[in-house]
Amino acid sequence: MTKTFRRRFLQTALAIVTASTMPVFAQNPIPIRVANPAGDDDPIGIAAARFAERIGELAGDAVQVRVFSRSVLGNENAALEGTMAGNIDVDIVSNSVLRGVVPELAVLDVPYGLSSTDHAWRVLDGEVGKILAEKVQSKGLRLAGWAYAGSRCLMTKETEVRTPDDMKGMKLRVPNNPTYASIAEAWGTIPTTVGWPETYLALSQGVVDGIETAPGPSFDQKHYEVAKNLIKTDHLLYFHIWVISEKAWQSWPESVQNAVFTAAQEAALYNRELRIEQEKGVYDEFASKGVTIIDPDRAQFAARLTELQNSIDPALLSLLEQVRAAN
Repeated sequence: MTKTFRRRFLQTALAIVTASTMPVFAQNPIPIRVANPAGDDDPIGIAAARFAERIGELAGDAVQVRVFSRSVLGNENAALEGTMAGNIDVDIVSNSVLRGVVPELAVLDVPYGLSSTDHAWRVLDGEVGKILAEKVQSKGLRLAGWAYAGSRCLMTKETEVRTPDDMKGMKLRVPNNPTYASIAEAWGTIPTTVGWPETYLALSQGVVDGIETAPGPSFDQKHYEVAKNLIKTDHLLYFHIWVISEKAWQSWPESVQNAVFTAAQEAALYNRELRIEQEKGVYDEFASKGVTIIDPDRAQFAARLTELQNSIDPALLSLLEQVRAAN
């Protein structure tokens, strides 16, 4: 944890403790279960603490919030299923996982398709974001906000990678997402699907030689202990999406609906700010842990992905054009 995030964590951790153990003042407080895939000191966890605190301000003792961190309610796929089923009320889910049920999110997975976070916010806070939110809602989820999870990179156990040729034959951990597997194949690696909570173990045991990841979450997971090179390919921007269970939503009175949605919206924006702040210093933090930071030849990495960039589902071309037009 960086010094900045240690301070923020200490300032906000009390909210999670309070939310998890608060006395029941209302006769029948509504339980709000939040699935957090990261640690309490990660930007997601800090934003989740802010969410719990804000709910208390907006809804008082009408609700009882509990934040379940580090995937204790199941991995991201299981948590998403639980949210759609109404067993989890609020889920913070990566776009690569949510894409499994909302295929339109593939427009965010076009390699080098988003040039910057400013470009991303023009897309996600604009018309494209509204269209995607409607698609998400059709699957039993209300999209409350888009949070930044980082610019994607690679980490390797031993090999210093500067061009795709340096990766040939390497077993590369990727999320359970077809685009990520295709990227790995285009770079000459063997894509190996590993769940996020199991990634550290997969590296340490040699199940994989490297991982496709984002710097902030990998630092939080202490991947620097088992991977000694970080390669700044910046091939994708990654997002965490704050979603609310539609089944839970329909069971709440309007006052609680408004409180949960408002608090989730604000928490997602706060999550953005925290991750961007973290990313500014995270490479120095990795270096302080003995990790070699490599600026590769990105043009060579991009050149291997040309075919993939042009292979999106024809039904999504109009949406992709809107993404590109926002640049």
